[in-house]
Amino acid sequence: MYEMLDWKWVGIPFLPVGTIGTAVAFYVGFKNNSSYERLWEARKIWGSITNNCRSFGMLVSSTSLLEKETIRALLERQMAWCNVLRIQLRSVSNRWSPGWVPREVALVMIKNGRPAAETEKVEFYTDRLLTEADRESINGKGNQASEILRLQVRDITALEENKTLPEFECDRLQKILINCVDMQGASERIKNFPFPRQYAYFSSVFVWIFVCLLPFSLIHELGKNSHELTWLVIPCSTLISWIFLTMEQVGDTSEDPFENGVNDVPLTSICRNIEIELLEMIGEINLPERIKPIEDILM
Repeated sequence: MYEMLDWKWVGIPFLPVGTIGTAVAFYVGFKNNSSYERLWEARKIWGSITNNCRSFGMLVSSTSLLEKETIRALLERQMAWCNVLRIQLRSVSNRWSPGWVPREVALVMIKNGRPAAETEKVEFYTDRLLTEADRESINGKGNQASEILRLQVRDITALEENKTLPEFECDRLQKILINCVDMQGASERIKNFPFPRQYAYFSSVFVWIFVCLLPFSLIHELGKNSHELTWLVIPCSTLISWIFLTMEQVGDTSEDPFENGVNDVPLTSICRNIEIELLEMIGEINLPERIKPIEDILM
């Protein structure tokens, strides 16, 4: 239009479009920073879960006042808790658009055939790690992970009342379990409160407005210098648009860290590492293998 039809009026002065681009860059940067904070907070939470499970295992396994069966039952229940919590976090989508599958989740579905939330069931861990009485206790509960922690606190309290463990040791174990409750609540807060849609939606709108206006402003700017350079509007606008659209998508893929996507917190790997460490503390030899990345994706 600008060169072939000589429609010079399609060129837009660069100043207003550049001002829009600056505002969009700040807005997208704010969104990406907020999304990364959610992702990093989720990773810190699960780092704390790892440390609390490790501390609980060390205190329980190092005491000589408990029988081996009791030690094993407490540690296996702790393994069950972190795995049940992981499955709970990944089993229900909090997406604002029902039926829509994010790209980062769809990629996992392509590699695995279907989401891990559909292939892993709570019963796989509860049947293997919990006693029949424990399974009956958590059966039908809306939050089975919380019920498992309640069973832990109940048994630690019983050990204190029976004078099996000194009061100060039971207090330390109960504080660790309360920390686990806090970490579970923090994980559920991130899961149940999605990234505010007004920020995510209008970020995409602003980027597309800028991308659509950009070629018209570039051709006006390039045409002022030389009409022989106006063809540069094609590679330049493509490159700049790609950068802005990529920044927008980076924020989208980081805002929900428990959706079973490629950029999520690797909950499966973290839970497997916890399980291995706790089993080593009770002298188990046949240990499960650590989770390995599949095509550079660690779940």
